[in-house]
Amino acid sequence: MKENVKDFLNACDDLINCKYLVAEYKIQRMLKILANSDEICSLVGECLEQFNRDREFAKAYIQDGNGDFVYICPSEEYKVLALVFCTLVDIDNKKIDFVDFIKRFFGREEVPFQAFLQEMIVPFRNLIADVFGEERLVNEEQATGEESEESIDETDDDSEESEDESEDEDSEEEREDSEDDFEFAQKIAVQILTQLEFSKQDECTENIMQICRAIVKTSSLKDEDVMFGLVYALKHCKNKQVKYLMKELIELFY
Repeated sequence: MKENVKDFLNACDDLINCKYLVAEYKIQRMLKILANSDEICSLVGECLEQFNRDREFAKAYIQDGNGDFVYICPSEEYKVLALVFCTLVDIDNKKIDFVDFIKRFFGREEVPFQAFLQEMIVPFRNLIADVFGEERLVNEEQATGEESEESIDETDDDSEESEDESEDEDSEEEREDSEDDFEFAQKIAVQILTQLEFSKQDECTENIMQICRAIVKTSSLKDEDVMFGLVYALKHCKNKQVKYLMKELIELFY
């Protein structure tokens, strides 16, 4: 067991210390080693069982108030493991364009690729190391210091996220009494657009995004016929990545 875990952690370290141009190869190698470790597979599998992929991707990869895309790390450890794992698998399977992903969500940082490594790969690697009693990275103290300096902003983001979660939960309760279904549909459409924005584009994905943009633009009209037509069109599109969000949206008007 120890050797498998150490091999995986070494593969993580290779990725963390590699150059940008070979990062996708390092990710592929890291995932192959993970697949050969029953212990790590079991750990990740347990995390995935509790993980709502669509909802957590929509919370982690968002647009801020300025319209810029940002990555918000989950507060729960199991969500970090599941989210990073799913993201890396999507990158390896070319469902996510790696170059576009780095530019989009870490492009505002001085060194976007290093920001990706520090914010996603280092926590992922060290959480697994903790579970199996292995050492954290040598530079973890420095990394922790950098994160603690940013923790004020991240805590604010997390609290805002928590507030957003509370608002979402409250909105679901209010919707039974007074919330406008059109406004709720607009929120879901924005979530779908945010999640699909950095995914690999095909005709079906483009159709879903076009429909959701139309929902965002026309929701203020509060026209049930218009919304029914858009939802009907959405019903005939398929995308596993956002299928639960689409189902939630369709059920509002269909």
